[in-house]
Amino acid sequence: MKQGFGKKIIGSLMILAFFGAVMLVLTHTAQNSVRTTEILPGINQDPVYVTCEEGESLEVSLQAKEDFTISGFQVLLVNMGQDSRGTLRFVVTDPSSEIVFSQTIPVETVTPGKWFLIAGNAAFTAGQEYKLSVMADSSSPYFMQVPAGEGDKLPFVEQVYKEGKALEWGISLGVNRVEQVKVTYGEIFYYSIPTALLAAVILLLFLWAGKERVFKTIGRIPFGTFIKKYGNDLFLLLLFVSICISIYSRAYLKGVYISADSAGYLREAVNLAAGNGFSYDGLAGYDTWFANWPILYPALIAAVMFLTGAKAYLASKIVAMVTAGLILLLLRRCFGKHAWLYGLCLTNIGYLNLSYYTWSEIPFMLFLLCFALVLSQILTRERPAASWYMALGLSGICCFLTRYYGIFVWIVVGLYLLALIGLYWKKKEKLFLGKAVRLGVTAFVSGVLSMGYLLMNKVMNGMASGVSRTMWWDDYQTLTNDLIESLLTEFFNIFSLQIPELIEGFPFQIKLFVVAGILIGIGWLVFRNWEAHQKVHGDFNVAKWAFTREMVLVSMAVAYDVIFIGIRYVSSMDSFYFRFFEPATFLLCIGLLGMILPYVEGKRGFHYFAGMVTVLLITSVWSVFYNGGMDRSDNYYQALEGQWEKAYEQIPEKSVVIFNDIDFRASFYRPDVVEGMITPEDEFADLLETYYGSDYLCIRAEFAKTMLESGEYKESVESKLREGLGKEMEFVVIPLRQQ
Repeated sequence: MKQGFGKKIIGSLMILAFFGAVMLVLTHTAQNSVRTTEILPGINQDPVYVTCEEGESLEVSLQAKEDFTISGFQVLLVNMGQDSRGTLRFVVTDPSSEIVFSQTIPVETVTPGKWFLIAGNAAFTAGQEYKLSVMADSSSPYFMQVPAGEGDKLPFVEQVYKEGKALEWGISLGVNRVEQVKVTYGEIFYYSIPTALLAAVILLLFLWAGKERVFKTIGRIPFGTFIKKYGNDLFLLLLFVSICISIYSRAYLKGVYISADSAGYLREAVNLAAGNGFSYDGLAGYDTWFANWPILYPALIAAVMFLTGAKAYLASKIVAMVTAGLILLLLRRCFGKHAWLYGLCLTNIGYLNLSYYTWSEIPFMLFLLCFALVLSQILTRERPAASWYMALGLSGICCFLTRYYGIFVWIVVGLYLLALIGLYWKKKEKLFLGKAVRLGVTAFVSGVLSMGYLLMNKVMNGMASGVSRTMWWDDYQTLTNDLIESLLTEFFNIFSLQIPELIEGFPFQIKLFVVAGILIGIGWLVFRNWEAHQKVHGDFNVAKWAFTREMVLVSMAVAYDVIFIGIRYVSSMDSFYFRFFEPATFLLCIGLLGMILPYVEGKRGFHYFAGMVTVLLITSVWSVFYNGGMDRSDNYYQALEGQWEKAYEQIPEKSVVIFNDIDFRASFYRPDVVEGMITPEDEFADLLETYYGSDYLCIRAEFAKTMLESGEYKESVESKLREGLGKEMEFVVIPLRQQ
């Protein structure tokens, strides 16, 4: 007994001595250590550039704010492909024109759209002005624009000159700053100290309690029971939190995602919240009817504005968060303990990008999923209650009121109506005829209401969907190339991946075979699902198989894509990209997961996969906080609002801005302002009639001077411009109404 106790004491001392030696090494200061800090400016989210033309030098003045040393410049460049050739040269000279940094790199080594390090050491002295020259050979790369204030974190003040003219913005140029620091080996090797401590504790436990006893005690902890009972719901909650954090961080605190469509939705939401209904320019004094898009999405944003007091853009992000939560709840209700797997469809890059933007596709996907799941219940239940048909009609109307294209759901119902009628014809069972009649009535009522909405638009706006959607000129080869690229993007977005560089470099004629291979693989999976059902149900026929939940989801996804592609080739709108295909991809993934699940459920690797995904989700949330993604001190949207406030500071309420060049994204920020124009044929009286709702006419002073110099405009207009120019302001402000 004493001998065993003595061995444990000696063993413990050896473990502690070894731990002490390890800690002595880990807490020792490393020699000649430096810390490298990557400092990058905030770039403009819009596709606006500063070009670096071949053979011309782009000059950048760098006024050092303090003494600092760098190990290289970070640049973000676009307008380059794999076939780009030539070199890009960076040269920095000090005030005495001595070269302090020079680096020449092959253009083809730069990855377009990503920050790239131009390695090289250079020291800068506070107060000194250095000059960076960027020269391109056999290529014309573009820098992204950096708005004023977005480069303040850099250790120098940047002024860009192009063709000798100073630009108002910076370029996508950052630095890797290096500083001498005292750092221990424990800090160099992440988590080495707690790992060493944990190892020492475990060894001591094994020594004193015995390995078998330790494992037996751990085995008594009901991890498995807890995970089996609560794991699914905890994962869904974790997924919801991670999506909300991602939306709030990326689309509000650290970026703003507003397209032209987004600005339209937000402007209507602001007017709705103000009680102006469908009047898109109601706050500006006009009765313009909102018809370009259905009303439901702006109404949801307005409802959140009313309930929370949030401004329109933040309210749209809350709508995206709430919608994600409702989708997860719907998946939990329909798929039970496997809902966590289906919830992974929300990690699709395309879905997340839709959530970042203020776009109607996010609630549309919720209503589309509701419609598909309700339709599958009606088709598979023997005698579905009337409430199911009501739910189907309501979700179908919501699809339409979110996106006009949502009316396609009744085309899918029409196909199932034919299948039900075929079954009745074959088996003479009134059950099938009854379902067909009820589905037909539901589709008819919903269709009448939808057509009534379009008729209302026609009466109030002059066009059923707000704008003419007839054909204009299209390059069909480019359109087909975009289609191929979009389908490839959709596939890799499912796995949260970009298209691999190897495939990205394929010609479109070869990419077509990759797309065909993917589609054949999906078709094979669906065929195997049919075979599996045939083995279980001996008399199982194609029609009944098509009624299953998985096939309803797949059928709706396929119909969505096929009909949309057909419409795009006979009418003009934006080209193919993820925004259009993601709703169908979402349904397709849920349907295919249901087909795959029986083959993987219960397998050991299935549990490992669940654990791995959980760890990835936790670390993704952690990384957002670790990287300062939730730091509210540098709120991108609020900074942008400050820029809008400054841009509009000379524009009174209820104004029309002629030749408006203010950021289009701000159109909802000042909903009392409308855009306008003046033609040489216009008398001032014509402007009074055209802009009847506005109290002031505003035009940038430089534009007014150009108009006067041209001599093309009517005297009644020119006299007003001359009168306004005498006030020495950035904008000429002309009253339109008696003040």
